[in-house]
Amino acid sequence: ADRPCGLHQLEQNVPPDYRRLHVRLNINMIDRIKKYGDDLLFWLYYNNIGTTIQLLAIQELQNRGWMYYIPEKIWITKALGKEAPKGPYGVYCWFDVANWKKSEREMSLEPDKIEFCEQSSHISDSDIY
Repeated sequence: ADRPCGLHQLEQNVPPDYRRLHVRLNINMIDRIKKYGDDLLFWLYYNNIGTTIQLLAIQELQNRGWMYYIPEKIWITKALGKEAPKGPYGVYCWFDVANWKKSEREMSLEPDKIEFCEQSSHISDSDIY
């Protein structure tokens, strides 16, 4: 390969403690994640697949009004400064992963295709370490 592999490209079985070493340095992650910007929450979501960190990022995004729209595999929310959508059609803000930015567009949503993560009050700091 011409360049180093990313974590998602590793074929070796890497111990979970090695992948989450940076998390050990964070004291009280549950409280701290509430202070993070949306861009960092999306980074945590996309780079910590299948971990408690990803669940915490999902919960905080949902607390801020973001919803995961299954058909297009995107995160969406109501567009700021726009009239609230009446019914499933309206202007929504969506997170564009390819360009790593928020964009707006008119969309018609299917409400039953919005995925919500059940809020887990049982996640504690010990689950993160």
